[in-house]
Amino acid sequence: MSERIEQIGVRLEGIALEVVTLEAGDIPALGNLMNGLEALGADAEDLDDLRFLQVVRSVKAYLEKLILAESTDLGPLEEGVTTLQALQRDLAKGETPQLDVSGLLEKLGVEKEREEVPAEDGMESRGTVEEAGSGSAEPDTPDSESPEDPAEAPVSAAALSEEDRQILQDFVGESRENLESIEVNLVNLEQDPGDLETMNSIFRPFHTIKGVSGFLNLKEINKLSHSAENLLDKARNGDLQVGEGIIDLILESVDTLKRMIDGVQEGLDSKGPMTSGVDTGPLVQKLNLVNEEQEKWGDSRVGEILLRKGAITQEDLDNGLEKQKSQPDRKLGEILLEEKKTESKEVISALRDQRKYGKGHVDLQVKVDTVKLDNMVDLTGELVIAQSMLRQNPYITSSNDQKLYHNLGQLNQITSGLQRIAMSMRMVPIKSTFQKMVRLVRDLAKNAGKEVALEMSGEDTEIDRNVVDELYEPMVHMIRNAVDHGMESPDEREAAGKERRGSVQLRAFHRGGNIVIEIEDDGRGLNREAILEKALSRELIPEDHKLTDAEICNLIFHPGFSTAEKVTDVSGRGVGMDVVKKAIEKLRGRVEINTRPGLGSTFVINLPLTLAIIEGMLVRVGKERYIIPALAILESFRPSRDQYSTVEGKGEMIRTRGSLVPLVRLHRIFGVESDFEQPWEGLVVAVEHEDKKMCLLLDELLGKEEVVIKSLGGGLRNIKGIAGGAILGDGRVGLILDMSGIHDVARGNGRPSH
Repeated sequence: MSERIEQIGVRLEGIALEVVTLEAGDIPALGNLMNGLEALGADAEDLDDLRFLQVVRSVKAYLEKLILAESTDLGPLEEGVTTLQALQRDLAKGETPQLDVSGLLEKLGVEKEREEVPAEDGMESRGTVEEAGSGSAEPDTPDSESPEDPAEAPVSAAALSEEDRQILQDFVGESRENLESIEVNLVNLEQDPGDLETMNSIFRPFHTIKGVSGFLNLKEINKLSHSAENLLDKARNGDLQVGEGIIDLILESVDTLKRMIDGVQEGLDSKGPMTSGVDTGPLVQKLNLVNEEQEKWGDSRVGEILLRKGAITQEDLDNGLEKQKSQPDRKLGEILLEEKKTESKEVISALRDQRKYGKGHVDLQVKVDTVKLDNMVDLTGELVIAQSMLRQNPYITSSNDQKLYHNLGQLNQITSGLQRIAMSMRMVPIKSTFQKMVRLVRDLAKNAGKEVALEMSGEDTEIDRNVVDELYEPMVHMIRNAVDHGMESPDEREAAGKERRGSVQLRAFHRGGNIVIEIEDDGRGLNREAILEKALSRELIPEDHKLTDAEICNLIFHPGFSTAEKVTDVSGRGVGMDVVKKAIEKLRGRVEINTRPGLGSTFVINLPLTLAIIEGMLVRVGKERYIIPALAILESFRPSRDQYSTVEGKGEMIRTRGSLVPLVRLHRIFGVESDFEQPWEGLVVAVEHEDKKMCLLLDELLGKEEVVIKSLGGGLRNIKGIAGGAILGDGRVGLILDMSGIHDVARGNGRPSH
């Protein structure tokens, strides 16, 4: 018997695969599916389980309706196959299935007829389908409450096998990606409700979530996604007019599904019940109500397709639609066939065109654990270091063996290629982060009573995966400020001679080995006078200040700084821009502000492409070598005696490009012996940090290099002025300098501290 149950499971997998790719009206595919169900029914007759056999026969009966074009809804068929898989899994475990199938049988149109299972199959008839669905031989007592269905109770992650937990973990990750995709496409659909490709791009993720959640027995998620999918299917078929109300309803479904998916994740993490406690009843009811109200729209789109193909005339279509008004429960295709206005093959072809998905080329992909990916990148970095050390080995450099040099050249090419591929595998398009901003702008504008459009470019620009993860929060803060503070109301914009609809532009592009992200709005711009007034009142600057426009704008990055006249639920508390600055600096980047009063502001973020490799200048101070990030370097030169001076209260200064810049002696900061004591004997590198310039005194410039960053470990992680380490070609370690820490240490005249 166990072999027969296993055989049924294999057959069900094949049937499920056919159902997933099935389209209504595809007669050959429906015929193949019927053959599979007939074979499944023959196998099921040997099982001592009435419920399984009844579901098989009910699914077959519904499939006949699909073949005869009496129905085009594939939902009950898919749910039926999913239910059969759940019943088979229980039987394979040697358990009696407890799943309540009465609701499914009703959807399949069986329970209304209260059919009895024929006794000719060698089984004793056990009454009506309702009784068979209950799986109980006890008579129902009207006054007693039915016991809770065990299948309805939340599944506990602790009771699952490791394989099942991994499947659920994959489902959580994929569902979150699908929901993010739905959000973006919904906003696009709101701009162009007639775009069928966008509609399909929304429908498919819902269909996937519904199918997989049904397979995993996540009933509430399955129920909600199924209701949302039905609504979208009507819109896709032209039976439903997409408007703001429909978009809001689908967005509400997305938000609810997110909370439910989070509940599954929390259950997996805590090995507890995988439930979020969200009551989906009211939302499902709203979705179903809209579905019911829109039934009266009919299949006019099918008629339009038939008319366009020349299968019917305009008069035939008008008469069919008129007759449908008096018989709203009938489909237009049925009426046209009954009136002999067209042939069944034409109606089936129109249904195929109606349901057809937009298909494009999709590159094959494979999922890889990010831990494995990071380990591979680390090992590739070690290989590059080992190869560099090999090339600089004295035995190699002193050799005259040309074949050895040829082999080393090949090794160098292979290692470089491997490094590029490994790093590219960590690179992901910034599109996912940009897409999240679409929903954010829409909701912010709606809540604030403003009209704002988000325009994006460069979404396919690639950046290190770890940078993308860290970039989300600072971008949210800047977008919020742009919409809430920067953008005027429609009436204010109109009075200022602008379009009522504001614009926020999000751009990404590569420049000079870095990625640049620009957030530009056409709002009111920063109020420099208000910023100065606030800074003076908080004593952030002296009364006799001589700040440039850029320095005034940068005051908004001070913690708690805000010029908002009122606090909203979005912004105005002075929390945010300092978070932006810290997050960008943590990524070894910088942020700049360009603003034009009355015309808008642009925030420019410069970031390294990857956190694993840094491009910098290798310098020597005494016997030690340090790496200065190239992003911070302005220039390098040997100062003359005239350029050096001391200023009371400010210390040593170097005059460069018409301004005095503080001199920082690296050998004093790090406690090493320098070759030179006088600045004009050595070299200086002018660097910039937060618009503050410094001149670093050093002994020698060794050249520009790309190095693989290595963590210094827990004990050395918090040393001021040091961002990390790198293994150089000769095997020695070079320390990567942190300009923020160097500035703090120099200002305090102290040394790096733990």
